[in-house]
Amino acid sequence: MRVSTAVGALLLAGLLAPALFAAEGGAVKWTSDFEAAKKSAAEQKKRLFIEFTAEW
Repeated sequence: MRVSTAVGALLLAGLLAPALFAAEGGAVKWTSDFEAAKKSAAEQKKRLFIEFTAEW
C-alpha cells in the first residue's frame, strides 16, 4: 500500500510540475476571467489549468 501511495504522489507531482513552471519568466499569470483565459490559451497554444474552490 505504501509503495502505491508513493508512486501516486510522484505521478501527481510529475503531472503538475510542468503546469507550475510553464509560464515564461517563472511566474504563473492567474486570471479569474474564464473567457479571456480561454482566448489567451488558444492564442498561445497552451492548456488551461482550472482550480475550483469553495467555502462550506
